[in-house]
Amino acid sequence: MPYTLDHVHLRCQDLEGAVDYYQKMFDGEVVGRFEARGMALVRMKVGDVFLALSPKRDDEPEPQSGLHWGTYELGFLVDDVQKTYEDLKARGADFVLPPTVVRPGVQAAFLMAPDGVKIELLHRD
Repeated sequence: MPYTLDHVHLRCQDLEGAVDYYQKMFDGEVVGRFEARGMALVRMKVGDVFLALSPKRDDEPEPQSGLHWGTYELGFLVDDVQKTYEDLKARGADFVLPPTVVRPGVQAAFLMAPDGVKIELLHRD
């Protein structure tokens, strides 16, 4: 049976702040706003990836800070890491690693998004 990734779901401390961030930084497009089992849900398209953004449910425990199991980062392929880095810096992005050759033929840069999400910008020759 084939599998196709549909979306990555992110829990947000500030739902509208996260929506604004992905719109501002990555030209994200809100493609739907729903309620799922009593919880607000925003579906966004960023490039060819769909993100589902929602707040924490009232009956869920508070997330722990620091390293955790689960989603580690979002990785976006780009044509030019340096140019994308410069564009996102101008938009106010918080980079933790500027463009770097991580291995022969692969360049990457890392930035932090809301809710501790790490984003990798990646180009393979």
